Amino acid sequence: MNNGGAVPGPDQSPQHPTPESGGAFELHVALDGMDPEDGLRIQLPSPSAATSLSDFLDQVFPEDEDQQQQVISLLDVRANPDLPDIYETILDAFDEWRTGRSTLSFQNDANQPLDLADPITNHLQPGDAKIPFTKGGAGGFHLHIHRHYQPLEYAIRQGFWDTKAELLEWLQTHTLLYFMDKHELRLQVSPPGVVDHALLSIAHLLQAQELIALSPETNTFAITREGRRFIGRLLAETESYIDLYDHFKDTASEEDADMVEFDTGRGADLRVLVFIAEGLDPIRTLFLLRLYDGTLDAFGSTWQELISDESFFAGILEPVVNRQDVEEQLLERIVGAGFVYLEEKHEEARESASREEIIQSARAES
Repeated sequence: MNNGGAVPGPDQSPQHPTPESGGAFELHVALDGMDPEDGLRIQLPSPSAATSLSDFLDQVFPEDEDQQQQVISLLDVRANPDLPDIYETILDAFDEWRTGRSTLSFQNDANQPLDLADPITNHLQPGDAKIPFTKGGAGGFHLHIHRHYQPLEYAIRQGFWDTKAELLEWLQTHTLLYFMDKHELRLQVSPPGVVDHALLSIAHLLQAQELIALSPETNTFAITREGRRFIGRLLAETESYIDLYDHFKDTASEEDADMVEFDTGRGADLRVLVFIAEGLDPIRTLFLLRLYDGTLDAFGSTWQELISDESFFAGILEPVVNRQDVEEQLLERIVGAGFVYLEEKHEEARESASREEIIQSARAES
């Protein structure tokens, strides 16, 4: 990004001094939701004048695990034992950024946007500001990171959908059909407002699929017989996802242990990872589950205004990208254990049904 700041000319002095070699400075980093006082603090060697902010961030939050351990070794855990966990949390944000699950924007302590191409030395505070830095150091750097999850863009990049327009059309038509079905919305053909005009455009897409039709008597759209069958198929599809995968929403496991447990009340929701591992489209699967569990009912008074807003659907689908990750080998073990667990539950249900049948038969004969 470029914040449009002026670059000093050849006769102008930079705002911040170039650090002397051998010095150090303190980096403060706070991620969205963190109290700046509880963020990451780490003493680092002074960067060279040629180091861009982008290169600097790659050095402090690298992809390579060995390099990450080198950074962790610089943390003052005696001053704050939580620093390694804070660092891991920020590392996760950078991993999500690199994999396209989110975007990150960066601001300084004055909430001014930062250009990643800028030399980092342009943004260092004077060495005598607030805290005592090592002699010859460059001062401090306060960095605020804002994370924005992007499930729609992620779906396109991963090939689950061809275009965002196609995805939005699917989300909008299914949302309108949901409210026409469950909430018995009566959409008039000639509405007065701009919002209703937007709904009409979506309604025409459903009409083209013969899922809704115009009722001449009421001058409103109504769900057709084919539309009812379509809704029935969606319900059956969604219930199959619940039957097969619902227990993965409470998964407890350890990387170095063989035990995988479900429905303990202390596990993680790994359904999205399992959907992807099973070759399912996580966007479609999660949205159908959201329709089924009534998530959209909370927007009963606002959905008509929100249906044209991408951020509305991005919020509903955020778990597709805002999720806990596990190593591939562990995930394979979890999926296998999950289906064993499911078969055991089915066997228990069959045995219970058989016992109940015997009891009822004995009562009938007595």
